[in-house]
Amino acid sequence: MAGIAQAQESSGPGAWIESLHLSASGTASWVENLSRTSYEPTRKDAATYDFTLSGSLPRQLAPSVLLVGSGELSSLLVGDYSLDNHFAATGRIALQKKFGLGPQAWVLQGSVGGGYKAARLDADRGWTTEAGVQLAKRVLPNLRLAASGRWLEHNAASATFDLNQHSFGLEAQWDIDEHWTLSGSATRLKGDIVASAAWFVWQQAITGGFGPTVFNYYTSRPWSVTNLYGDGWVSYNVAADVDLRSLSLAYAVSYHTSLELRKSAAYVVNRIGVAYPTTSWALSLAHRF
Repeated sequence: MAGIAQAQESSGPGAWIESLHLSASGTASWVENLSRTSYEPTRKDAATYDFTLSGSLPRQLAPSVLLVGSGELSSLLVGDYSLDNHFAATGRIALQKKFGLGPQAWVLQGSVGGGYKAARLDADRGWTTEAGVQLAKRVLPNLRLAASGRWLEHNAASATFDLNQHSFGLEAQWDIDEHWTLSGSATRLKGDIVASAAWFVWQQAITGGFGPTVFNYYTSRPWSVTNLYGDGWVSYNVAADVDLRSLSLAYAVSYHTSLELRKSAAYVVNRIGVAYPTTSWALSLAHRF
């Protein structure tokens, strides 16, 4: 959760329009093992493109308390695997409390949100709800640290794509100078993950070819043939532990526009020790109106 700018006091029927903050961003990424596949020879890499339009409306409830309503429209395009494409609309309400005065005071923020994911694959369509909390402090004029927790649930049309996740993370942001910012994060996530497998691999898993542990676990979890990454490909739901890491370097082109280069990695291990590593490079352009 990003920090929220303090609302300016205003009056009149058009005050909310003056307080409305709009932004847009576009991100091009190269993702290795986009398919989240355990068997390395069949892993699928691809370029993805994400476009987001968001708006927020802050309201000062007290000198140290800020309420913010926000909305977001986003789309994901995967040219090589178009069944991954989706559009999402999300709304959130956040309440922020500042403890003390000045830029180095502690800031506590809680938020709740919900939205709808309109996936090209019908089985993945459904409603998503989320809640989060973050405690942040600028320990130095140019160094901000934050700890956060988040819960997310996605109720999809098919049980294969149902998700229930909770995560805890740490973030650091170093403002190198007025243009450059270096950021990093480390997050531990527990919950449901959707993985994929080519049919010849999945067939061995559900017929005992990989042993009784794999057979017993995979036949107890939801799965379906979705053809997401090729004919006969299977999507299946597993409970997993996920280590997420990211490092980014941003450059402020102007007060309103910035560029960011990000390297991310996710190491997913399901309940029986099967791993699905994923890495990505992303270049983003963001503009605040």
